[in-house]
Amino acid sequence: MLDSRYRFPLLAVLLASAAAAQPQPGSERKLRQRTITLPAKADEAAIRVARGALTTLTFDSALAAKGVQLEGRETHFERVDEDQRLVSFKPRVDLAPGERLLLTVRFGDGAAPQEATFELVAADEAVDASVEVVRRARSAEALQAELRELKAKYEALQDRSGEGGPEGMVLSGWLTQDIRARRFDARVAANNASGLKVEYGVGYRTGKWALVEVRLRSLPGTRRWALGEVKLTSARGAPVKVLSVHMDRPQLSPGEEGLLLVRTEAPWWERDEELLLELKDREGGRPLPLSGVVF
Repeated sequence: MLDSRYRFPLLAVLLASAAAAQPQPGSERKLRQRTITLPAKADEAAIRVARGALTTLTFDSALAAKGVQLEGRETHFERVDEDQRLVSFKPRVDLAPGERLLLTVRFGDGAAPQEATFELVAADEAVDASVEVVRRARSAEALQAELRELKAKYEALQDRSGEGGPEGMVLSGWLTQDIRARRFDARVAANNASGLKVEYGVGYRTGKWALVEVRLRSLPGTRRWALGEVKLTSARGAPVKVLSVHMDRPQLSPGEEGLLLVRTEAPWWERDEELLLELKDREGGRPLPLSGVVF
């Protein structure tokens, strides 16, 4: 019979040993290394993470200053480290099934791709402990092959539409007799801090499509502005589906002008109804809401 003086200390030692033998968070999963080559498909860009396991991404190109955006930084991670060519993080919680956090990085040299987005997802059997991200420039041969492909597509479109210009628009059904063009004066709030001025706006519509044309000018002394998000709503607040957005230059430097074209679904709103066109820059900090837009 064990003396009662030694029962409880021995029990405490046994319990402590059993607790130490329990697997720690993430320890039952394998740690793996892999490589992602940009641009990557969505499934290839998924990073599998787990609570307590450190994941490190290394890049072959330097990242831009403040070029790392990580969703849930304050709530989901106990540690996040950034360097010119490295991002590492350790989750403090496991992600729920189906939960995804976005990690976006911007590169500092201006070459393509300028940024990359990764989805952090819950690990199953393995944790991505080390991920090498390769941002490989395309070869001249690959660019020539892409150019030949685009030229072939353009020639095929020309064959289907007869000729380019207005003739092709008529033959393709884009230019119809019910087309209507109307110039409008977009209204911008006096305290808007986007640094942009609207030179003019024109709305075009037919029964099949609608298009808004806006010429923007970046004011002197402001920062460069690059288009990010475009949103269009009716006077009643109903969303209008945007089918395509085109701007004739990637960004506006102080004093520069640019032409913005926004094509929408077939118009269902009234002819003289004023719509709201909301533009956001790529960083989301300098929005430009334009009211009084008429198609």
